[in-house]
Amino acid sequence: MTLENRSEFGSWSVPGLFALANRSVRVRLLILIPIALFLVWEVLTRSLAAYYADASPEAALRLDSTNPTALLNLAEDTLNLDESFKSVAPVLAPPRSLASSGSSHAKGVESSQDATSRSSSGESDSTQSAGTDQNYAQIQSWAELALLNDPLNARAFRILGQISDLTSNEEQTETLMQAATRRSLLESVAIYWMTQKSYQSQDYRAALRYADTLLRTRPQALPLITPLFGKIAENPDASDQLKQLLAGNPPWRPQFFGSFPASISDARTPLDMLLSLKDTPNPPTAEDLRAYLTFLIEHKFYELAYYTWLQFLPPEQLAKAGHLFNGSFEAIPSGLPFDWVFTKGSGVTIQIVILNDQPAKRALLLQFGPGRVDYHDVTQLIILSPGSYKFRGRYKSDLVSERGLEWRVDCADQQATLIGQSPGVRGATPQWTDFEFSFTVPEADCPAQYVRLVFDARSASERFITGSIWYDDLQIAREPIVESSEPIVDANPKQ
Repeated sequence: MTLENRSEFGSWSVPGLFALANRSVRVRLLILIPIALFLVWEVLTRSLAAYYADASPEAALRLDSTNPTALLNLAEDTLNLDESFKSVAPVLAPPRSLASSGSSHAKGVESSQDATSRSSSGESDSTQSAGTDQNYAQIQSWAELALLNDPLNARAFRILGQISDLTSNEEQTETLMQAATRRSLLESVAIYWMTQKSYQSQDYRAALRYADTLLRTRPQALPLITPLFGKIAENPDASDQLKQLLAGNPPWRPQFFGSFPASISDARTPLDMLLSLKDTPNPPTAEDLRAYLTFLIEHKFYELAYYTWLQFLPPEQLAKAGHLFNGSFEAIPSGLPFDWVFTKGSGVTIQIVILNDQPAKRALLLQFGPGRVDYHDVTQLIILSPGSYKFRGRYKSDLVSERGLEWRVDCADQQATLIGQSPGVRGATPQWTDFEFSFTVPEADCPAQYVRLVFDARSASERFITGSIWYDDLQIAREPIVESSEPIVDANPKQ
């Protein structure tokens, strides 16, 4: 049997089988190569489009004309050229840099500045309006195309809502803004719009919910929201809801109390808010009180400030409150105006210390130098009615200085009118020594006073001081009124 005969298999020969296999491979290659090229093209174009979507939206759209990010970036760029949106957008969502985007679409669409320029050159208002409408139509077209390719895109709904807001179609705008907020809590412009809309509709609970969301995601928006908080706080039908929100101690509460007093018409409103938090698990902090007290003092509402401070004193401290607070330094100073305020300076340490020879007592200790110091007064704001008073205390010292330390009392007015001072202390006084001085609060122009521990240095060369000084048992007592026992003699008796 020949090799050819032995290689036969049925009606097919070996060469025939090889030919058939080659044809099959070629057919498969003809099918797979275009598919592979298509897939490579899709991957490259979509990846590049995604890469350029932020840096150059126009280039991204040449690669993928339906890229939602590129479309919305173009819409955002053009929107941010319009002055109508700049009152909100820079705070809530800083505009993209048109210089870096290089978007000729955005640059080619007329901005409000361009319209203003044309108007000043004499072109009609109707032409300006048409150009603006054309801008909005283009922005809407980009946003709608983006939404068609990404139906859940919150940013697209928000941009459409902003365009709708310009047409005064409030119902449609609310629908679009709600759609944006439901899809993303980071769409701050939409949340801010819903905050205002809810307040206007007297839905204060919803307004506060949106405001809370906005401030948790965009704390820098607080200046926009604080005026609304002020209106709600002074509305009897809504203030309780704001109190409940603050009782939850949201992260923006410290900043809120810092700016809130400037947004109210009644100086007592912040006190009402603070008192509502007093017995909650999150009572007001010293910083919360400081902001309000500072506001009251700056506006010379001294009595209201003092009353507010008393409301938040612990019962044991309230019982000891007198003309001068914490004069024995048994309590750690809170730093609030009606308590001792220590201001840091270089070359000096101010602290409350336990006395070595009397462990149950504390005293004020100031340690200086060596060398030149930058000392800031130890102060306390007090409120004394007109009359005569005596300031008493005790001290011991070990100071080397050309000038000494002295206590002063002056009126809390613009001139800081001095009404009393102690003798200066310098040198060594190793034993506790009593001191006192008298002063008189005038009948007028002295509604509050400052007690200050002053370093009486009048020039830089006199600021050299070394050593320590202790003060304790400070107090202010009203001096009794002495009535004259001598008879009144009429200098001009009737004849």
